Amino acid sequence: MLSCHPPECAKSWSLALAVAGLLTASVARLPGEDKNAAKPAPAPPAQPLSLPGEVSDEQLEDQLDNAADRLLKSGQAVKMSELLRQLYRRSCSIALPKASTNKLSAAELVTRSRAGVLVIGDLYKCKKCPRWHVGVSSGFMLNDAGACATCYHVVNVSESPTLIAMTGDGRIVPVREVLAANPHTDVAILRLDGAGYTPLPLDAEAAIGLPVRVLSHPDDHFFTLSEGIISRYVSIPLQKKGGTVTMMAITADFGAGSSGAPVLNERGGVVGMVNNTQSLYYDPKRGKDLQMVFKHCLPSQYIRELIR
Repeated sequence: MLSCHPPECAKSWSLALAVAGLLTASVARLPGEDKNAAKPAPAPPAQPLSLPGEVSDEQLEDQLDNAADRLLKSGQAVKMSELLRQLYRRSCSIALPKASTNKLSAAELVTRSRAGVLVIGDLYKCKKCPRWHVGVSSGFMLNDAGACATCYHVVNVSESPTLIAMTGDGRIVPVREVLAANPHTDVAILRLDGAGYTPLPLDAEAAIGLPVRVLSHPDDHFFTLSEGIISRYVSIPLQKKGGTVTMMAITADFGAGSSGAPVLNERGGVVGMVNNTQSLYYDPKRGKDLQMVFKHCLPSQYIRELIR
């Protein structure tokens, strides 16, 4: 059997371990040391501090998976085939709250907004177990009656049997219907079961250079806050007669799982919705030497276009 180290390396490695106190089998006792002395007590395991806003990503994933399974078995979930048919609705009539005029600190913004930030989940099965698992995206409440917004591509998942949503205060419900959608602007307005939700007001104050914050779930890191500014607006032509869409580029971080998340100004108003990233490489053909990541969001006007 071949060793990973040559003999001379093995000797020096053993010596280093012995010096570090890691080889204990033949360590001599110190003079005067009582061989019958009690062994030191083991260190206690770490415990969570339960700080304000602290979450357990693993526990939230389990809660989502269990709720999805329960909603499917109980028949409360709406079939995805029905939701996909409703994606052809082009407008809806809903009431919207007014935007605030008061500036908020980052801590105040999270406290006021978190309950209105959503996990939008499609369902899939892995190859390791028979359970349903939730694929995480983002969204946010538009009013207290259950209307919410997310990206069209978050909803348009034909492989999933249904969609569910979880609010920032832990409420997990089925997506009841699609109220309106536009595939070209990549916006969808949904209705959740029930009422009494915390809405985030739409706002149009979003000049280049103004501070913005994003609260989203990148790669299942739930309710992650990031900050930045609006760096530019850019017109992007779409394929298949889709027209031209305006994108808001921001410097606040987000990633996979953030699609549909609110982009908030200092007053807590939603000025945009997270959409996509575009990576800039020095050597784009080989995908080497990443230089920048452009973070594109949809201005909130595209959400208002669907509301009459």
